[in-house]
Amino acid sequence: MNKYKLIMIEQGTINNPVKDPLKLKAIQEIKRLFTKIDFNAEVVPMDNSIKLKELLISIKGSPLTKEESEIVEELVQ
Repeated sequence: MNKYKLIMIEQGTINNPVKDPLKLKAIQEIKRLFTKIDFNAEVVPMDNSIKLKELLISIKGSPLTKEESEIVEELVQ
């Protein structure tokens, strides 16, 4: 996982004069979901947003929010 990219997205959102609380919440949730992945045992599809979303949905146990899906898209780009 490119955790640095997620941190950069988070910092950009925090430093934005018009803070987006839904986006910040989505970033925090994606970070929480990533902590549940064993990167040594699991192949994480960081180059495929559809498969990454499927993995995160499986871990979360419910669909991703619109904002969470957008964060995943940003990570894969």
